[in-house]
Amino acid sequence: FVFDTSVNMAGAGQPFYMPLTWPVGHLASAILKPQEEKVAAPQATSDLDLIGHMTSCFAATRSFIMALMCIYILFDEDTYPAFGPGKEFQIDWMLKIFLRNALGAILICGSWDYFLYFSPISKKLHKYKLNPDYPSNAQFKHDSFYTMTAMVTGSILEITMCHLWANGTIPYQKSMMETPIQNLLWAITITHWRIPHFWAIHRGMHPWFKRNEKHLIPDIGRFLYKKVHALHHKSYNPTSFSGTNMHPVESFMYFSAALICVPFGCHPAIFLGCVIDCAVGAWLGHDGFQWPGSGDYFHQLHHQYFECNYGAMHVPIDQWLGTFSAGKGDKRADDIAAMQEKHEVHKKRE
Repeated sequence: FVFDTSVNMAGAGQPFYMPLTWPVGHLASAILKPQEEKVAAPQATSDLDLIGHMTSCFAATRSFIMALMCIYILFDEDTYPAFGPGKEFQIDWMLKIFLRNALGAILICGSWDYFLYFSPISKKLHKYKLNPDYPSNAQFKHDSFYTMTAMVTGSILEITMCHLWANGTIPYQKSMMETPIQNLLWAITITHWRIPHFWAIHRGMHPWFKRNEKHLIPDIGRFLYKKVHALHHKSYNPTSFSGTNMHPVESFMYFSAALICVPFGCHPAIFLGCVIDCAVGAWLGHDGFQWPGSGDYFHQLHHQYFECNYGAMHVPIDQWLGTFSAGKGDKRADDIAAMQEKHEVHKKRE
């Protein structure tokens, strides 16, 4: 089948409903796309238009559906740990969560990286790569290892919540139908309500002050960058595995966005849907290609210039606070490049 690309487009020239078709729709369109098609220059915008927001809602819906499958298909009815079995920490249900997350990461990241970088169609797709160079095998190994550690931190967060829910420590809805409209709104806006959290923790792990600038408080951001976040920036030429290539401290902070919905007594699927959205969104957003991936040039520029584009376009905090950059030729990007050259910032990529 061929997707009609004459409809309203989102992201890197894809229909707004495309996230729900991943990976089948992306594979099919990549195989059937004409070899001679010209590649448009990638663009980064500070915010999303209506179609972009619709695309985000479809992506969030995909994450929510995956969460429902994890709860009601991978576990038998009413045996998901939050519904009772999680009252005691037992190896059987905890191990199932660890294995599910590890295998999910390997399947999604591994298969997508194989398709983009190693499959028979990879040469056809090379012209869509944002950085024309391919990452080294050493980077693939490094990023996949730390993505596995991120799956451990994500699993610990879920296991802890299941235990608290099962013991009645924290209230929750066992049935989605208790407040169906509320749950629907939570589900389709997952990406939107987690992005401010992402911006805050991400900006907090970059230097708060310029070098040699006087300040009254310690530059905690510079410390966190050196000790924690620099690990993620080793993926200067990112792939899917780079998305959650994080120090355990950072991956725990990243997945903690799922806690936003907990005080509202939401169904566990909202919480788990956010964890999945954090993971899958990072994996597909870091794949390094303008197409057939998510085409996240906005975040690609962050990996290139470091001190810009800390969040995402869904909630344009970077635009509001003056930290957005559209890339080369943009004043902020040029200023950052000059600063990096002058001080040799990140040259050693600690």
